[in-house]
Amino acid sequence: MSDVVAVGVDAGGTTTRVAVSENGVRAGAAEGTGGNPTTLGVDDAADAILSAVRKALDRRRPSAIVVGAAGAGRPAVAAELEALIRSAFPECRVAIGDDAGIALRAAIPDGPGIVLIAGTGSIAYAENGDLRARVGGLGYLAGDEGSAFAIGMAAVRLYGRVLDGRAKADETTDLVARELGAADRDAYLGALYDAPLVPAPIAALAPAIIALAGTGNRTSTKIVQQAGSDLGDLLKSAARAANLIEASPSVALTGGLFAENSLLTFLLETRIIGDLPGASILRGGDGAVIGALRVAEMLAAP
Repeated sequence: MSDVVAVGVDAGGTTTRVAVSENGVRAGAAEGTGGNPTTLGVDDAADAILSAVRKALDRRRPSAIVVGAAGAGRPAVAAELEALIRSAFPECRVAIGDDAGIALRAAIPDGPGIVLIAGTGSIAYAENGDLRARVGGLGYLAGDEGSAFAIGMAAVRLYGRVLDGRAKADETTDLVARELGAADRDAYLGALYDAPLVPAPIAALAPAIIALAGTGNRTSTKIVQQAGSDLGDLLKSAARAANLIEASPSVALTGGLFAENSLLTFLLETRIIGDLPGASILRGGDGAVIGALRVAEMLAAP
């Protein structure tokens, strides 16, 4: 009987992480350059992923490869990426999806469950038997409610009103002025529009805003309260779509905004207790690449 070799891949924007198991035992790992098909294009993303996979395999022949990549939740992108991975390993089972599915299995190895991811962006994802539900994850232009970007942008918008004389300055808007290097209206407009908007610098404001909310700053508190409400809405919608509202589900909170206890985590956990009676709330868990590996092991099973 041949060995069963499973490969899990977490293809992020800056780093691609790969984990390999052989007959259920961890057997290899590797890292490579980013493999996000949305930002790199599918061809370059496939090249980055395959390079890291080959390094981790160390000449083993894979039985199954599961790739989770931001942007691969779109069927056309996933199909194109799958074709390229399959062409390199034609006898291997291949599955491609977005990073939400592997994040769920990193925290909740099997069975029904929901994951809420809140970092630069936000998305809720639930599985219950054959049911799959994605809510949010529409990107910073159309969605990402409650995310670090949304929190930062709420403060940025408020600072614009301060510059117009429509709102009063405080610690929150002073933070925005300082971090944007925008002491006046002209500098504010330049910071936002002189170059294409990049979400990361706006999202980087969120930890300080959450910290200010923890000290009682009213402006930051209102922003964080709205973020908690928006994230709770994403989670409840995913639970409803997967028929988990009354099922006392396991709920995983992952992403940078949940790394530490804060007003945001308190508000959200309180909301979850009210919306999903009997839910168990998990924070942390294994890395997303281990979630991908767990799915690959199930796919590779004879």
